[in-house]
Amino acid sequence: MNIFKNYIQKRNLDLINKTFLSDYFPWYYKPRQVKDAKKDTSFFSHCFFDNGNINSNFMFLIEPILKKLKVKKLLNVRANLCLKGKFHCSWHIDNDFTTDLNHKTAIFYVNTNNGVTEFLNNKVKCEKNKIIIFDAKQKHRAIGQTDKNERMVINFNYEYI
Repeated sequence: MNIFKNYIQKRNLDLINKTFLSDYFPWYYKPRQVKDAKKDTSFFSHCFFDNGNINSNFMFLIEPILKKLKVKKLLNVRANLCLKGKFHCSWHIDNDFTTDLNHKTAIFYVNTNNGVTEFLNNKVKCEKNKIIIFDAKQKHRAIGQTDKNERMVINFNYEYI
């Protein structure tokens, strides 16, 4: 796992944050964070890219992040918004995008809060402008925040160079 702080320029981060919290950014309700989980937490999502297609007019927001990732082939990019509360989603691996799992997952933290991304032997704090990059085979889950109204991340799945 690699962790990088201050990943993009402040002006780019500020634009993402301002847009995500605006009245015109489309967030879509999802009843569970992990597709096959029987009991899981709900959240809001925005799909930028999936199945080889750009799905969002807001793709320009994530270009500064994409330029720094060593992407061979983009598989999926989505923003996730979790509202304030004590919760944890189900353990999962990001395997919906390729059968051989020869890809990376990157989680970019848009804002700082007391939520974490938990791994089997590690916890990563939600700190704005930080990105974690890890093998998609690693089990992980989101742990909710109780200090801020929102926890915003951008999740990237990609084949790497």
